[in-house]
Amino acid sequence: MKTCPRCLLLNPDDGVVCACRFDLVNGDVVAAAAVRKAIRRRARLYQILGAVLLIFGLAGGTVYFPFHVSLFVDFGGWRIDVGVVAVGAVLLARGARMIDRPWREKVDERRTG
Repeated sequence: MKTCPRCLLLNPDDGVVCACRFDLVNGDVVAAAAVRKAIRRRARLYQILGAVLLIFGLAGGTVYFPFHVSLFVDFGGWRIDVGVVAVGAVLLARGARMIDRPWREKVDERRTG
């Protein structure tokens, strides 16, 4: 079994192209590692921005701005900006998905089992 240097997916020994479209025969391993590093860096940025937006939305979000672009929910005098919270949650989930690719578990299972 060959491990793709770009996505870490296990491929058969006679495989030519990985599911992520990396050329397993003539591919550049250094470039694949750089792509993986750039994806992880972008994922961490998504997670940081998502956490900031989530906290900002829970703290009231745009309620004190001169314009209101979102939906607010009141909890006993506490305002939560639902739109900003939703965007923050989506960014957090997207960042987590980019860092923890679904095929990573398959690779780990095959290596240990």
